[in-house]
Parts: sequence; structure tokens; C-alpha cells
Amino acid sequence: MKKIRIAIVEDEMIIANTIELALKKLGYESVGIAGGYSTAIDLLATTLPDLVLLDVNLGTPKDGIDLAAEIKQRWGTPFIFITANSDAATLNRAKANQPLAYLVKPFSQNDIFSAIEIGWNNYNAQQSSGATQPKEIVLKVGRAYEKIILDEIIFIKNDHIYMDVYLKSGKIIVVRATTQEIMNLLPAQLFVKINRTYIVQIKYITKIEINSIFIGLQELPISKSMRQQLLLSI
Repeated sequence: MKKIRIAIVEDEMIIANTIELALKKLGYESVGIAGGYSTAIDLLATTLPDLVLLDVNLGTPKDGIDLAAEIKQRWGTPFIFITANSDAATLNRAKANQPLAYLVKPFSQNDIFSAIEIGWNNYNAQQSSGATQPKEIVLKVGRAYEKIILDEIIFIKNDHIYMDVYLKSGKIIVVRATTQEIMNLLPAQLFVKINRTYIVQIKYITKIEINSIFIGLQELPISKSMRQQLLLSI
């Protein structure tokens, strides 16, 4: 089973290192630690984790709640808040960002496990029901981040170290990313990887043949195994 990849955002390094050690013992994968708002943005943009453990108080002008709002807007990545005793106003701000769960300091390894497992299972249940289906994704294009409406994406082509995103407008956006990083951002109900090179949006497929699919007049090759998977998904 694929390990859940988790980022840790915590300004107290002793606590952060303790969490990272616990994650490894529990069978999760840590993608790294960030101690503040800006370093966290960089970490999340480069690693694209499945889940973020996020301290409410980061000791920076922008706190963990500000970061949570940014995470939701850019990536839609679920997060669990780490918090000590906070005032009512802070807790209300935290709740408004809809975390999967809370870890209240001091906590044990079992507390970490319970928060992750319960939160992650609830998140997957919501995803399966379509309750949290994203309408857009954010991709790093050059040095800037660009918001892309999912409905605009027709297909994506793997071009060595880059991914070419083909849009309905005819525009092609070049993104430096791996196929897996892109697939992690896309809803599985809408997109399918048809071979090592192409990811296509299912609704734009107009014809399926033995060795290829068509998007209008555009013909793309499809592997035998992926053809079977595609036929089951439409």
C-alpha cells in the first residue's frame, strides 16, 4: 500500500523532529519539515504531500491558519492542526478552515496515529462522494503559480522533465513536474493516464479504438491495460 506522504510545519524543532520520528515508526513518509510560512510554501510546492501537519502558532507574522487558507487555495491538500491552548478567536479562525483533525499539545505517538487515520479516512470518504471535488488546480509555470480550471484541460503530455498541459483555448502550458506529481493533483474521476506519456480528461474522449483514443481529430496511443481501465471508468 502506498505510504501517506506527510509534511510537518512546526517552528519548535524538537517537537517537529519528534513528530517526524513518530511518523516513520508508524509507517508514514515524511517529506520534510518547515518552521515558518515561507519555508512551508516552498516545501509544499516542491514535494506536493498528501497531508500536512500544521502548527497553528508559527512565530511569524502569518500564522498556521493563514498558511492553511493558502494551502486550500493553491493545492487543496488536507491538513491537521497542531495546537496548544488557544483563545476562542484563534480556535474559531482555525475551525473556519476545516482541518481534518486537531493534535493538542502535549500529544503521544498514539494521538498522532489516531488523528491521521481518522482524518485521512474521513477525507477519502468525502473525496469518494464528490463532496470536495476541486474545480481548479495551481501549477508552477516558470517562477510563478498559475491557477488552471480543470474543465479547461484536455490532455497533458509528458515531455521528459516537463509536462505540456493542452487547454481548450489552444494554449499549451509548460510545467516542470513529474507525471505522478500531476496525477496527485487531478481528480481520478475526471482524468486517466492512458500510457507513460499522456493523461487525458475522460469527458473529451470521442472514440476508443484498440490501440488509440481520439479527442476530436487528435489521436493518442493507449496501452492495453489502460484501455481496459478506461472502459470501466466511462
